Amino acid sequence: MRELLEWFVQILAPAYVVYTLAATGSAVVERCGVLNLAIDGLFVLSSSLAYTYAVLFSALLQGGAPATWLSLLLTAATVALLYSLYTTLSTVLPVSQGAIGLSFMFIGYGLGAVVGNIGRIAFGLRGVRVAYLGAGHGSAASAYLSTILAVTAVYLLLYKLKLGVMIRAVGEDPRLASQVGVSVTGTRLLTGLLGGALVGLGGALFTLWRVGGWSQGQGLNHGWLAYAISIAGWRHPPLVALVSLFFSTAYVLLPHLQRLGLPIEASTAAPYVTSIAIMVVVSSIRGRSRLLADPKSLGRAFFREEQV
Repeated sequence: MRELLEWFVQILAPAYVVYTLAATGSAVVERCGVLNLAIDGLFVLSSSLAYTYAVLFSALLQGGAPATWLSLLLTAATVALLYSLYTTLSTVLPVSQGAIGLSFMFIGYGLGAVVGNIGRIAFGLRGVRVAYLGAGHGSAASAYLSTILAVTAVYLLLYKLKLGVMIRAVGEDPRLASQVGVSVTGTRLLTGLLGGALVGLGGALFTLWRVGGWSQGQGLNHGWLAYAISIAGWRHPPLVALVSLFFSTAYVLLPHLQRLGLPIEASTAAPYVTSIAIMVVVSSIRGRSRLLADPKSLGRAFFREEQV
């Protein structure tokens, strides 16, 4: 029993919290009709930003927990601003959402490498000690509880508050929403801020808690895993959290398969094969149920000047 508890604390908690936050953020973005193809690049960038912020604040504040928490908050705020720019440009520019999303993805990859190496250089020059988050029982319990509260808050926002009605209305039919007085651009900007903050926080925790350091290319493809969880959870926050629990458990167990003789190449590819399989199954189910349907305007361009 004790071994199981330790496993939940030290291994599962960081993966579950990271993927649940990032997947919930992606669900929010896509609920307003913006195809979230930028997620992997901005996840990589958030992973690098968290490390660099942590190094700089550790040097300024002589290390300690305040530097780590400031790094988490600033990373979330920075990625939130980038996501708000992404969702706004996807609305006001006469360019496909796919092109804009992929552009932001590659920008995130490039900036992530630059920002991370700035942090590495600063770390080498200053020799600071970064206070990474520990894996104690208290921190894991707080992380689980905070994640559940965040998912609950997002659910209440989307399905119980007026802003959530506006977000879902824009995701279903932005032209009709605009005709009844809803600002499509403003709604998507706010949605980008919220969804981006969650993705940024997930990427920051990936570095400052799950990995405990930074290396070139860190976080690559983990944004896509969060995206797959979001789709498999039908972009519905509580379902996303439930799917994330299953997916995170399976993901952290995969390395143990190597002990059973599974080739390392197969165990490395297994998470991505699993995510594709989940998406195919969910897509087939979604097509038969209105409850599980995608937002009708997801990925479709909307330009205000086209209104009659």
